[in-house]
Amino acid sequence: MDNQEINLNSGEKNVSLSKAKNVFIPGGRAVGAGAAIEWIGNSWEIFKVNPIKWILLTLIYLAILTGIQFIPFFGIVAMLFGSVFIAGFIAAAEKQRTTGNFDIELFFYGFKNKLGSLVAVGGLFFGIYLLGIIAAMIVGGASIFQLILSEQNSDPALLLGSLSTLFLAILVLYLFMMVALAFSWFAPALIIINDLKFGEAASMSLSAVKKNLFGGFLFFLLMGILMVISAIPLLLGLLITFPMYMVTYYTTYRSIFYYPEPQETKSRLIS
Repeated sequence: MDNQEINLNSGEKNVSLSKAKNVFIPGGRAVGAGAAIEWIGNSWEIFKVNPIKWILLTLIYLAILTGIQFIPFFGIVAMLFGSVFIAGFIAAAEKQRTTGNFDIELFFYGFKNKLGSLVAVGGLFFGIYLLGIIAAMIVGGASIFQLILSEQNSDPALLLGSLSTLFLAILVLYLFMMVALAFSWFAPALIIINDLKFGEAASMSLSAVKKNLFGGFLFFLLMGILMVISAIPLLLGLLITFPMYMVTYYTTYRSIFYYPEPQETKSRLIS
């Protein structure tokens, strides 16, 4: 491949980022549940081209996250800047797709470009997550106290009722998390590659997720199983599967928001 520089802020009107022309689809398209396997497979194809760099990128990311956890209240900062770090993986994947390689410094691409919009995506995610916690506490708050009291009162009925309510609270929080993920999954790519504003990117991400609910569910199921299996040998397999997971932010985006332009073919009836 040639080493041409790419413009990640290509915009909707100029989205041909490789020799093979592609057409951007505002709002995304439904690609079918079978695409879940394709998304994971495409992430592997990207990873295996530069495995050392992708592992290094992931180790830098995990080191930053680990360091943040030791600083009080910085867990919130990690959530706010989550989309900024994700943008770095997306930028690296886009660079590799168009040139065949990428520089490690692209990990910090989101800090230099569209920082405000990317942090806004993280803020939206955190806001919905916070609402989920509040809703879960309303639903299951009393159950926590009942579980504490159950240590002194061994009434099976009380314990069973508390656990069922607590399970419902966890389900409520999970639903809010899914909504937050739907708004934020495609937003970083749409912001840094297609130059969309925060609101438009979040809305378009939600629209694309709604069109691919079953495929998304199957994808997370398969990816989860893959990561659990890879973690068995001393967590070493995660050095492969975790970078692959981060790259799926890009492969899902390319699959749902682009389709190749139809190629003109000469009819066999024309001599």
